[in-house]
Order: sequence, then C-alpha cells, then structure tokens
Amino acid sequence: MRLIAKVTDTNLLHRGGPEGLHFAQESASSFPAAGDFGSPGWRRRAADIHEAFVARNLSPGGSADLLAMALFVDRIEL
Repeated sequence: MRLIAKVTDTNLLHRGGPEGLHFAQESASSFPAAGDFGSPGWRRRAADIHEAFVARNLSPGGSADLLAMALFVDRIEL
C-alpha cells in the first residue's frame, strides 16, 4: 500500500489516467492511516480497496514489480 501511495505507477496512469492514479494513491494512503495491516478490520479495508481498483480497471503493476524486485534484492547474499 505504501508503494502504491508514493510511486507514480505508470500502469495505474495508463489504465486510469491522472484521475485513476490519484484515486489509487489516495486509497492506498488511507490504508495505513486507518490502522495498517494487523489492526482490526484490515482485511475488509484491503478488500474494499481491491474492489474499488477492479471496478475502475486499475492495476498497480508497477508497484507490484517494485515490491518483487525489493524482495529479490533483499534475499541476495553478497
């Protein structure tokens, strides 16, 4: 959610234009403000955001790619 809130995700921009990107960023920003993961009702809030994205054909693919790469780099042993 924090990546979606902060990153200019070009997939969101392509699918929803500036309005869609802004909607996604605002939606994702509201998640930690309401208690983040592990707080009461977090699963419902996350599902509500997911459903709103689906209804608007928004997919945060760029943020997902960044998360995957961050996890990959974190696991590399130097």
